[in-house]
Amino acid sequence: MSRVVIKLGGSVLLDEALRQMLISQIAELHRDGHHLIIVHGGGKQIASLLDRLEIASRFHDGLRVTDQAIRDVAQMVLAGKVGKDLVRELARSGLSAASIAGGDGSSFLAEKINAEDGTDLGFVGRITSSNAKLIDAMLAVEILPVIACLALGTFDYEYYNINGDQMAAAVAAICKSEHLIFVTDVGGVHDQHGQQIARLDRQGIKKLLENGVAGGGMRPKLRACLDALDQGVKHIVIIGATEKNSLMKAINLESQGTQIL
Repeated sequence: MSRVVIKLGGSVLLDEALRQMLISQIAELHRDGHHLIIVHGGGKQIASLLDRLEIASRFHDGLRVTDQAIRDVAQMVLAGKVGKDLVRELARSGLSAASIAGGDGSSFLAEKINAEDGTDLGFVGRITSSNAKLIDAMLAVEILPVIACLALGTFDYEYYNINGDQMAAAVAAICKSEHLIFVTDVGGVHDQHGQQIARLDRQGIKKLLENGVAGGGMRPKLRACLDALDQGVKHIVIIGATEKNSLMKAINLESQGTQIL
């Protein structure tokens, strides 16, 4: 059966009903023989802890500006609570899972990046090299990988915050996944009139980025789609978490959300 990378946004995971509905579908897909890999975000969970610690958040071009204190909070939340909570809930559905971050097994290494306009984003990185050995080994013994969007710096061995969508694209590429599914709380990509776009190709994505119609977190998501296309991922779709059987429909190539061509 196919390999499937499922990116779960942090806002989706905060809704208990949605989370349980998605986990139920993940369990069914696993029973059907698909090899599943989950990549998760946790932006709102990070923001909540930052508020409690009275640390201000700031975003630039859809990416969180990450100084050392914010990076440490992100590491605690992503590689700690969010991932471990997912492992617990998957276990309740009969699935063996293990949460890892990019540094585990040197699976994902990164370099520091700045924003397109040169703004320093702090400990924000992009994946520069990857190794699928650990993920392959987990899948071989039927342990579902749950991957946090963190990676080690290639030269400085600092942890870098990686945009979750770009992490998912990197995972799908190195694991030779047939499907890359972005599960969101917005259902898909929308045009300037607020209408959902059923299909997008490279030129359509670039136009949305250039004219500013794609804003906020959709900008790095669409860039991640371009990266995944460039690295040979064949089926990419952005779907809504609220649609019934959304993951099942995505695997079966049924029309929903925004298909990336």
